[in-house]
Amino acid sequence: MIIGIVEVVVVIVVAVAVVRGLFRVVPQGSLGVVQRLGKFQREAQPGLIVKVPLVDSVQLVSTKSVTVNLTPEPVITADNVSPVIDAYFIYQVVDAKSFLYEMSNPELAIKNIVSATLRSEVGQRKLADVMVHREQINAKLRVDMDDATGGWGIRIVQASIRQVDLPKEMQQAMEAQKKADANKLASIEQAQGAKESAILEAEGSKQAAIAKAQGEQQSIVLRAEAAKQARVMEAEGEAQAMQTLAEAQAIAVRMVNQAVLNLADEPGKGWSEEKIRAVMQLKSLEALIAVGQSPATKIVLPAELQSIGGILTALQGLKD
Repeated sequence: MIIGIVEVVVVIVVAVAVVRGLFRVVPQGSLGVVQRLGKFQREAQPGLIVKVPLVDSVQLVSTKSVTVNLTPEPVITADNVSPVIDAYFIYQVVDAKSFLYEMSNPELAIKNIVSATLRSEVGQRKLADVMVHREQINAKLRVDMDDATGGWGIRIVQASIRQVDLPKEMQQAMEAQKKADANKLASIEQAQGAKESAILEAEGSKQAAIAKAQGEQQSIVLRAEAAKQARVMEAEGEAQAMQTLAEAQAIAVRMVNQAVLNLADEPGKGWSEEKIRAVMQLKSLEALIAVGQSPATKIVLPAELQSIGGILTALQGLKD
C-alpha cells in the first residue's frame, strides 16, 4: 500500500517536471533565446513557448531601455582647459541573439566608446565651443555608438553630456569675464543713450531754427505785402489827386478860353490897352495851366491869378 502511494507521488512529480520542462513563459518586455544542447535554436517572442525538456534551454533577454551613467572624468580641450564631463547613454536590445553571442560585456564596451568619443570631440574644440555646441557633440556620440553597436543587437536611444564642470580657477576667470562684459555692455548702452540724446537735441535745435527762419520769412513777406499795399494806396491817391487836378485845370482852360472869346466878341469896343493886357494875362494863365499838367512841374502863379476868383474879378473889371 505504501509502495503504491510512493509510486503515485513519483509519477506526479515526474509529470509535473515534464510539463514544466515542456512549457516556458516569456514575459512582456523580454525576448527568449532557445538553445538546444547549447546551440542557438530560435528567438522566442513574449508569451507561452514549447521546448523539449532536458534538451532545450531558454535564456531571457530584456528589451527595456537601460540607462548607464558614466563616471565623470576630466577631458582636455583644444585651449588646454580640463573640464570634468558628466555624460550618460541609454541603450535597448533589439536583437537578442546578437546581444548574447557577439559581445561578452556590451555595456562596458559602450562606456569605452563614449569615453573615447568624448575625448576626441572635446579635444578638437575650445572650451567656449564645447559649452555652446554641446548638441553637436551629442549627435557625434550617437552616430559613433550606433556604428559600433549595430552588430551587437543594441540600439542607442540617447547619448548626451549631462554636465560640464569647470575648474575653480576657470570659474572665477569666467565670472570676471562675465562681469567685464556686463560693464562693457552697460558702457556701450550709456554711450548709445548719450549719442541718441545729442542727436535728438541737435534735431530739436534744427527744427527750432527752421521754425524761426520760417517765421522771419513770413514776417518779411507780410511787411513787404503791407509796404506794397501802402504804395498801391499812395499811388491810387496820387492818381485820384492828379485826375482831380486835371479836371480842375480843364475847367480853368475852358473858362479862360470863354473869357477871351467874350472879350473878342464885345460890340462897340476896340482893342484898348486894358483889353489887350487882360487877354495877355488870360493866355499866360492858359500856358501855365498847360505846363502844370506835367506831374514833375511845380507852377507858381501870379498873385492876382492864383485862383479862379481872381480871374473872374479881373474879367469883371474889364467889362466895367
